Amino acid sequence: MLSRSQAATIMGFREQLRRPLLLILLVVVPAYVITRSIATTQATPHLIGLPGGTMIITTMKALHGAVMAGTAIAFVAGLCGVFVMQSALSGDRRLVIAGFHPGEMVLARLAVLGSDVALVLGVSLAVTALYFTPASWLQFTGAAALIGVIYGLLGALCGAVLDKLSATYLILFAVMTDLGIVQNPMFGNGTPGRWAVLMPGYGPVRVMVGGAYSPHFDAGGELLLSLAWAAALGIGVYIVLRRAVAVTSSSARAPASE
Repeated sequence: MLSRSQAATIMGFREQLRRPLLLILLVVVPAYVITRSIATTQATPHLIGLPGGTMIITTMKALHGAVMAGTAIAFVAGLCGVFVMQSALSGDRRLVIAGFHPGEMVLARLAVLGSDVALVLGVSLAVTALYFTPASWLQFTGAAALIGVIYGLLGALCGAVLDKLSATYLILFAVMTDLGIVQNPMFGNGTPGRWAVLMPGYGPVRVMVGGAYSPHFDAGGELLLSLAWAAALGIGVYIVLRRAVAVTSSSARAPASE
């Protein structure tokens, strides 16, 4: 099983390398978005709330440094999730018919998606470090990674139930609404609204904002909520993809046995 899983993972990476636009998406897009956003923003004073209830005064320019990495990571990871799932629903079906176990294909695709998230995470944090230094890199990085995992898996779910164009529009709308508006401390009084907690970006964004401005960790509840979202979406992606591949394989074999 291990050797076949490795073979499926290698095939997934090779498929990624045949798509040069994917490299642009993973590297150029987050680098440009983060750099451009910080460079064009004025250092206007702004009051924001941190986890634990502390209120501080920062600037809009610094806030872009604190939150734009998360937004860029969510955009790119979500789109990668869509593309990985769409590719799995077409190519992995043939491999299952050829003898691969559906679970092996799912794990291989999740490994590919994980590598994409890791790459965009590294690029985004490296670019952010040129303009902004968080108070706690550990907390800031962990929150950014959770954003990538959550939206990568959310993109995969969208790709499983919708066609590529619809899934792409939906994930872009979700990221813009959740991270770009609802969770963004640049708007309102600098803290999320009452219903923001229901959205997937609430937990990791609060952890990220806390890590950006405080060396102390005061976001235990938000971290647990983020982990719950990641676990639930991971289980959902595994079940949906495994079922889709397995059902297709069994239906494809039926005519041959007749």
